[in-house]
Amino acid sequence: MHIIPSHMKRDINTPTLEDSLKMYIEHSNIPLIIYLHGQDGTSDFGNHVVTLDYRGYGDSSGTPTVRGVVEDVVNLFKLIRNILPDNPITIWGHSMGTGVALLTIDYLLKNLKDYKQPSGLVLEAPFYDTIEGVKSYPLSRILKLNPFFMDAAMDALKNVSLDFPNHKLISTLPLPIVMLHAEDDLIIPYYHATLIEDYVKMHRNSSLPPVKLITIPKLARCGHNHIYSYPKFKQVVSTRYRDIHLYRYKHTIVLLILGSLVGIYLLISILFPLLLIIYPRIMNRIVFANFLTTFNNLRRPENLGLERVYNFYLDVEPGVRLGIWHFRSPLVQDQDFIDDDDYFSKHFLSQTDENGQLIPVILYMHGNAFDRAQSSRRELCSRLRDELKYHVFAFDYRGYGDSTSHPSERGLLKDSRTIYDFLYQFHNGRQRIYLHGHSLGSAVACQLAARLSDDESASLAGIVMEAPFINIQDALQTHWAALPFRWQPWFYYLTNRALKRSALKFDTKFHLSSVNCPVIILHADDDWIVPYRHGVHLVQTGIAIRQENRKNSKLPKFKIDMISFHKQGYGHRLIYTAPNLIQSLKRLTYDEDLSEET
Repeated sequence: MHIIPSHMKRDINTPTLEDSLKMYIEHSNIPLIIYLHGQDGTSDFGNHVVTLDYRGYGDSSGTPTVRGVVEDVVNLFKLIRNILPDNPITIWGHSMGTGVALLTIDYLLKNLKDYKQPSGLVLEAPFYDTIEGVKSYPLSRILKLNPFFMDAAMDALKNVSLDFPNHKLISTLPLPIVMLHAEDDLIIPYYHATLIEDYVKMHRNSSLPPVKLITIPKLARCGHNHIYSYPKFKQVVSTRYRDIHLYRYKHTIVLLILGSLVGIYLLISILFPLLLIIYPRIMNRIVFANFLTTFNNLRRPENLGLERVYNFYLDVEPGVRLGIWHFRSPLVQDQDFIDDDDYFSKHFLSQTDENGQLIPVILYMHGNAFDRAQSSRRELCSRLRDELKYHVFAFDYRGYGDSTSHPSERGLLKDSRTIYDFLYQFHNGRQRIYLHGHSLGSAVACQLAARLSDDESASLAGIVMEAPFINIQDALQTHWAALPFRWQPWFYYLTNRALKRSALKFDTKFHLSSVNCPVIILHADDDWIVPYRHGVHLVQTGIAIRQENRKNSKLPKFKIDMISFHKQGYGHRLIYTAPNLIQSLKRLTYDEDLSEET
């Protein structure tokens, strides 16, 4: 029998179950209940219900057996699934039907794997197992007065193979289960539900879907057969019924997400090595990531809330023009100007501090991806300018932001050197210039510092390397995105091969040995992009270099220290927010010892 929801009207011209299902269930998301010897109360809250009489019951022919009644339900399930292959189906059993429902689910999971399985199970007045059910049955309570009754009953159950191990099946079936039981049930007393609940707590794996018990209070007087008359039946059962389908939905979504991630991982594992073999210069795109942009109008920094910032451009070579921002020192008074030359003449060339000294300059070199307008970069530059009262220059390498051409290691170094020379020529080396590089920018800063140290006329005051890496090879191999692929045999060989083909080294450790100025390293121990061990390794290398320099009386200005940020959540990009950052950096400018941890 197909019982349709109470709000629908039945058409008498649907003689078969197949016709009825096809007519009334139009979508694959409409749930359906297979009811095993119970009432049709659930149709009141909008469900399609299919009920049956097992063989030997009602007008069904045959002789009932455990195996036979399970087979009846399985055949009904298959019939419905052939018509509705994707609809959610809940099997609902009442009293003995709970045992049939559990055995049916167990059979379906083991033997009908090609069919979409039921989404959940509702057990109304379930019993613990066959023996406990017989013992607590009202008639048995009287017959138990006969000392031979229970032995005879157990033998009879064995002879007819009547075994419903409900408690064991409930603890193992991998789908959400809801139990309904009335406290005043005299046929299957309520203690069956508590026994099942206790057994489930002890034996059910926590990774399996939940088993919920809904207790119908004694005052409701629902007993064994009238739970559907409980005033809150619709509300309580509808909620739990929806929970079953919500769980299945969430479970499906999780599986889809996991499956998608595995698929993406396998696809990358196949395509990426092929790409590195066929087109090794793709490594340029990975390392520089200059295709990412902030989409800001870099010509107008005031639109980003920046005050006293001047945008200008500098030609490096034919076809290469760099976009640059000048964060004017607070010690400089704003004046009207006509062009770039007039601007620098009034705001940079002749400006001094309160002691008549030339105002120092910081040249900021950002990391890969995006441009000088990225929030962390512009906020760091503003803070350096405002708290140190220095001039700060931030620029985009070739291929970044509004700078033209394409990036390369050699190109980035040339861009940095050109801007340094531009600043240097204003006062012929009498003005202190510091380099501040972040991540990839720290490698550029170190390499530039090494080149400048070879030129005795270029007196570099010092460099700050924020989140630096040992070299680009180590940086790629310790990046969090490389973790899933490191174990694959192609990873190290092909990435190193591609780096060589792309002429990318960014070997900070190597160039550190040629630096002739104070160096400070800033690193957070929760940096997932460039792990903290890179900074530690570089400072240890620098200490060894300094000792060697002293022995050989060379590069006397070089010294190195490190400021570490422990468990403060700064990661790779937020060190600029550290309250004591500027105070620590001032020690570098005054050439003091920086040996401390914060």
